[in-house]
Amino acid sequence: MEFKKVTFDDYEIINAFYQNYPARQCDRSTAATIMWRNYYDNHYAVYDGTITFSSNFTGEICFTYPIGRNVDGMLDELHKHCVENNIPMTLCGVNKAELPFILAKYPECNYSADRDWFDYLYEKEPMMLLAGRKYGTPRNHINKFKKLYPDYSFDVIDDSVTDKLIEFTKSFSFNSEKDESAMKELEMCIEVLENRKKYNMHGGYLHIGDKIIGYSFGEIIGDTLFVHIEKADVSFSGAYQMLTNSFLKTFAADDSVRYVNREEDCGDEGLRKSKLSYHPVELIEKNMVEIPL
Repeated sequence: MEFKKVTFDDYEIINAFYQNYPARQCDRSTAATIMWRNYYDNHYAVYDGTITFSSNFTGEICFTYPIGRNVDGMLDELHKHCVENNIPMTLCGVNKAELPFILAKYPECNYSADRDWFDYLYEKEPMMLLAGRKYGTPRNHINKFKKLYPDYSFDVIDDSVTDKLIEFTKSFSFNSEKDESAMKELEMCIEVLENRKKYNMHGGYLHIGDKIIGYSFGEIIGDTLFVHIEKADVSFSGAYQMLTNSFLKTFAADDSVRYVNREEDCGDEGLRKSKLSYHPVELIEKNMVEIPL
């Protein structure tokens, strides 16, 4: 079995698998797979209408749960590949629905899940409406923003604003110099902006007059809107909450979208508190599974 490096040219191949076999977790989305292709050294292999990816995660190679018509056959091929190349067979991102099949096929395997990497999944309607007491915190932030900045606007990203968004990103500060993954994320934001049409994502930006104060990118797969990028200037009170709400009302209004995935918190307590304030309907558990050869 031969693995090929993920590039922009593979967009249609990868997207077809994700669209035909949709899941609601962020690492099963086309843009995320391509965005992180270099950081995680993403490769893919196809066998009998089924795809799997290899990634260098935390310094070790792991493989994604196969997607396609012959999961069992792909797992057998993957096992042969690992034996022939003398590498461990570790599966990553295995969700709760998939885990029983793996445990039945490999009863001697070991598995574990890290809370820091659980996805936040929300129902769309409550997130858009923010009705009721439990949504009081984000709703109050939005109301404050509207009072402070009545001339705000949210618009769809087009070619006329791309250069301004790149400059905004370059000046954006979130201590990226202290965190390698944050610095890589900043670089990826710029790459997405420079290759906006290749990524084929929905994008919108928040501004007050001519001043850009935030932007978001996301994609729809199945019944889920995946929000891959959210960047806002926190010196404008309520900017993140306003950006999130505006993005959903613009790109998730269609009835075909039922859920919103806002990815992981990576163990950041501030981010965790913020994401929990929107009351997720599920924290998508993702397991690492070690399979003996």
